Amino acid sequence: MTDRENDIRWAEYFYPNTNVLINNYGVKNYDELKRIEMTNSFDRLLELDENPLNLGCGKKHLIELHRYIFEDVYPFAGKYRTVNMTKQHGGFLFFDDQEDIDIYLNELFNETEERLNNCHSLNEFSDILANLYTKLIYCHPFREGNGRTIREFVREFSLEKSKNMSFGQVELDWRDINKNELDEYIEVAHIFPGATAILFNKALREVGKTK
Repeated sequence: MTDRENDIRWAEYFYPNTNVLINNYGVKNYDELKRIEMTNSFDRLLELDENPLNLGCGKKHLIELHRYIFEDVYPFAGKYRTVNMTKQHGGFLFFDDQEDIDIYLNELFNETEERLNNCHSLNEFSDILANLYTKLIYCHPFREGNGRTIREFVREFSLEKSKNMSFGQVELDWRDINKNELDEYIEVAHIFPGATAILFNKALREVGKTK
């Protein structure tokens, strides 16, 4: 994808001459849209806390989570981003075609399942979760709402995939992870991959018990 093609696709997400994403409410004020988005997504995440999706914790699960959380607000809910995106330090997965996102996710979930088959301790499980989270953030599959979707996905993943583990069922409690610290660790994950896993390990709690 050329820079010009990316710019054209980028503009297609916004109302003309604004920085406001096209939305199902027709709201063209940035602050108002953010308020609506936060309220709607918060309500959906509360629902998911009580009733997680039961879709196998793979690619389909991730996509349907994004759709569920944001479908009231954005027409692109549950759809891969069509543009390349960057951030202040580093960047996200660059692609020529959306199929590249699909391929990346397929490879990631295949890798994750292989590691789960050889997982025998909480430390190993923490490392799997950290690797999954870090690579999903790098992939950044969606135009908006990646962080909330990925955090909920990893929480549901921890619950589902630990059910039959020898160390017992656990849940990742995001309240026990400092977001700024996590972001810093992700920036250097390629050099110190274990740092993020330590944060995840401390945030895992046995289901039915309070830390």
